[in-house]
Amino acid sequence: MRVYVPLTLSGLAEAYKTGELGTGPFVAYAVTPPLREWYLSDDIEELEYAALNRAALASLRLLAADPDAPRRRVVVAVDVPDGTAHADPDRGLDPAALGEVRVSGTVALGKAAAVHVDLGDAEGD
Repeated sequence: MRVYVPLTLSGLAEAYKTGELGTGPFVAYAVTPPLREWYLSDDIEELEYAALNRAALASLRLLAADPDAPRRRVVVAVDVPDGTAHADPDRGLDPAALGEVRVSGTVALGKAAAVHVDLGDAEGD
């Protein structure tokens, strides 16, 4: 399953230093049944893009909590084994939690399929 892990540049630097995105459980975003229902599309690329955008919003929340972090969103896309990522059924109907999953276990940064980072000119926004 592909998950999208929201970070900050500081968080990405820490992941690079340790070699791990996290030692579960940690929050990520994925194509979940509630996200499919909300987005109303069967196109997996559109759904993956929606999950990526949900992670980018979560990265903004991380930036709001860390005033010293550079103002750039970071999202790491990584494939995790099936059964490693679980949606919280109690948060399934919460619009803020669409696509949210908890990843258990350790995920190596070296397994990342892609790292999405805002360009420097986005810092002013």
